[in-house]
Amino acid sequence: MTGSATGYRVAPARLDTAAGEYGTRAEALSTAQSAVAGEKVPAAAFGKVNEAAAAAKTFEKTMTELGSKLSDHVARVKKLQSGLTESAAGYRRADAQVAAMYRALMPEDPLPKAGNPAGIGGAADTGAWGQAIAANRTKVSDALTAERSRLAQLTDKDEIARSQARIKLYEDILANNRQILKFDPSGNGRIAELVGHIEPGTRNVGLFVPGVNTQMSNFDAYAGLGRSLVAADPTGRTAMVVWADGVFPQNPVAQGPSASYAQAMAPDLKHFTDDLRGEIASHAGSDVTLTAIGHSYGGATVGLAETQGLDVDRVLHVESAGMGHGVWSPSDLPASQAGVQRFSMTAPLDPIEIAQGNAWGLEWTGIGHGADPDTFPGVTELETGRDASGNELWGLSSHSDVLKPGSESWTNMYRVVTGGPTTANGTFDPHGILENGVEFLNDGGVLR
Repeated sequence: MTGSATGYRVAPARLDTAAGEYGTRAEALSTAQSAVAGEKVPAAAFGKVNEAAAAAKTFEKTMTELGSKLSDHVARVKKLQSGLTESAAGYRRADAQVAAMYRALMPEDPLPKAGNPAGIGGAADTGAWGQAIAANRTKVSDALTAERSRLAQLTDKDEIARSQARIKLYEDILANNRQILKFDPSGNGRIAELVGHIEPGTRNVGLFVPGVNTQMSNFDAYAGLGRSLVAADPTGRTAMVVWADGVFPQNPVAQGPSASYAQAMAPDLKHFTDDLRGEIASHAGSDVTLTAIGHSYGGATVGLAETQGLDVDRVLHVESAGMGHGVWSPSDLPASQAGVQRFSMTAPLDPIEIAQGNAWGLEWTGIGHGADPDTFPGVTELETGRDASGNELWGLSSHSDVLKPGSESWTNMYRVVTGGPTTANGTFDPHGILENGVEFLNDGGVLR
């Protein structure tokens, strides 16, 4: 809970963190209590003198009393832990109730969800994408049958896990009538999905492009990000397209530095976005804002698609490998991109920083992904901040953790897509030695 001139702001995640700390303390005290409780020593331990027996009894009494006091402290600390946990849950419930009340009072009613008749894939949609969704449903059904047969023949543990993940994805697509725009199960698989609805009243559409290691078996993690961003808009006026309709590098060290994958995907992404613009115009009108989000290698792919005139209003680089092979200044982009708003975010000490703005003198060989998006002219650098539990996002794990709902980075993503107020980089307030050290290293050794 933090105070201000206008009142108090409660962060349930901080309460969870405090509860965890009290739990750790309770365990330590409990261990100490167990060690001293009933501690006894033989009478001869204090020497073979008349007072030895009395000293032994005094020691035993002292240890017993100490154990009892420690037991009381353990109970109190556990009670505090329980209270903090219950308080956090209570605040979350209250937040949800208040949010529901505000939604009910919103002047702009949520869009109707009855069948999506006028949207892409709806009952009234006879366009190319509506037909593609119907055709891909049959393809997914066929792929499910084939994958089940393939799984029965597999013996490699990793291959079995990937096959099971594919089967789970296919089953979910069919069970929930998911809107699959592109589908090819061959190789590592290629797929694109529309999450939410593009229909009259839609105001924002996001286009997410993932990075290294993307394949059919892990696609649902990225689709989940799309679902979380769509669900965050209570009016239903935001949709997401998750695009993995390409061959992605599968090794960050051996394949990640090569621009060849992005060079192959960029034209397809550009053409897909042209089609997306047409579908948006047909189903939702011309006043819809389209935002491309490139994560990791996906940032370099989006960047190269910009060199070919990617038709978007905003671009957001998230832990991006670069602005695109050969893109070092705004003059390397065509005139069509002059009005594009650009944003970037990179968590402190994410190893992707090694790739950003570095071609190691090998750009002529097809290595490297252009300039660092965080320092590219005209780009607004955003804060990644903390995760939903209140912990600073930094290091290797932050590369993917920035996509998790509830984090400040995820909130910035949502606000870029919907045109809301974002949190600029440099606003992070470090607490404790570790966070201050991370920020010190990330700022190049400059004290904050």
